[in-house]
Amino acid sequence: MARNWKASLRTAAGRHSSRRGAFSAGLTALVIAAVIVFNLLVAQLPESISKLDMSDNKIYTVTDTSIEYLADLQEDVAIHVLANQDEMDQRVVKFLDKYVSLSDRLSLDYTDPTVYPSVLETYGCEENTIVVACEATGKQETIAIDSIIGYDIYSYYTTGTYSETDFDCEGQLTSAIDAVVSDATYKVYQITDHGETALSSSVTELLERSHITLADVNLLTDGGIPEDCDLLVCNGPTSDLADDEKDMILAYLAGGGQVIYLMSPDLSPRPNWDEILETYGITVSDGMMADTQRYYANQLDAFFPEVDSSVDAASNLTGDSMVLIYRSRGMTLTDPARDTITVSSFLDTSDKCYSVVDEDTRSEGSFSIGALATEDTDGGTARLTVFGSSSLVDEGITSSFTNLSNLDLFLNCSTAGFDDISNISIEPVSLQVTQNTITTGGIWSALFIFVLPLAVLLFGFVRWMRRRKL
Repeated sequence: MARNWKASLRTAAGRHSSRRGAFSAGLTALVIAAVIVFNLLVAQLPESISKLDMSDNKIYTVTDTSIEYLADLQEDVAIHVLANQDEMDQRVVKFLDKYVSLSDRLSLDYTDPTVYPSVLETYGCEENTIVVACEATGKQETIAIDSIIGYDIYSYYTTGTYSETDFDCEGQLTSAIDAVVSDATYKVYQITDHGETALSSSVTELLERSHITLADVNLLTDGGIPEDCDLLVCNGPTSDLADDEKDMILAYLAGGGQVIYLMSPDLSPRPNWDEILETYGITVSDGMMADTQRYYANQLDAFFPEVDSSVDAASNLTGDSMVLIYRSRGMTLTDPARDTITVSSFLDTSDKCYSVVDEDTRSEGSFSIGALATEDTDGGTARLTVFGSSSLVDEGITSSFTNLSNLDLFLNCSTAGFDDISNISIEPVSLQVTQNTITTGGIWSALFIFVLPLAVLLFGFVRWMRRRKL
């Protein structure tokens, strides 16, 4: 009897073990099947969703500017890479895959010119080039692959090694796509022979990305303002206009022309320029600006003016945008010569700013640093945009302070009068190495160096003692 009872127990235990084994095997198979199905579903997702940007500098993260632009793309655009894909910088390859996945209107293919040399003749370019083409418009743009990653040339000359500075794939791609699908092209002329400073390469590149070409003009020797001039720029003249040049600019504005004038950082009299400005309700102050509230690094003549983004000249800026101005003239808004002219200020000093002529002559108040005058004419809407200083686009400032919105503001002022142009401004992504450092000492240093390590050691010791007594 006892043996039968024990045998029954062993049989029951075996059946229970068998059921547990079958359940475990079934559960394992179910989990494996679920994982396979999940992987298959994830594989169908676009790269923009399924792949996260784990790079240190977020070089694969596409900005909202491009995402919104590509979402509204109406034409098919082909991106042809004329290079050996395996020999390319894989960061560029990965970004292209991520970028193309953002729109069904985009296609991407690679052709190795070594294997198919005729492709270079087909597109009329050299190898290691990205060709962006739109069949509907018949236009194409080219991007040199070598231009996507920037290098510090100074570092090369001093150390003999290249140091990577930035990654500019998104900005060039979006600009090229906009160029091949858009019909808008404009011409900007910058006035010469008054000691003006030529617009920097940074400004020129921004204008070109908005399909604006830049040329020089001498108003006296070149027969006046060219007929194809869409915007006239005068950057920091050290001498005044001639009477004839003043009359040309006034006539150009009266016919619906557009002018941007950036003053030179000195107190030299320029009565002809002053007459143009006063016609449009802008009077230049006698002195140089010194802002005692919004100054930078103990330099009262270097300051951050307040931005009024309600004026279309500054509509692309936000409350967090910073503009740095150095050695600026100030302006006050007065009654223009005609009731049809409207004048507004979009850059202002604080009310604790001084207009300084010399040590004994100064006046306190709030002054305009950037002003816009507009007038509807038979030839269109005239726009006169005036800045108190040419430092707005000074290369020394814009390259040293990459977080400033100086260039964005100038580009917006240049394109605000063109209805059919895209103001696309995408900064290259910095490739500078970021360091995880604690910038302030004191209690934080003690916390990370002493408190946290000791707390971990103490916790481990207590756990060890408790387990030892078990």
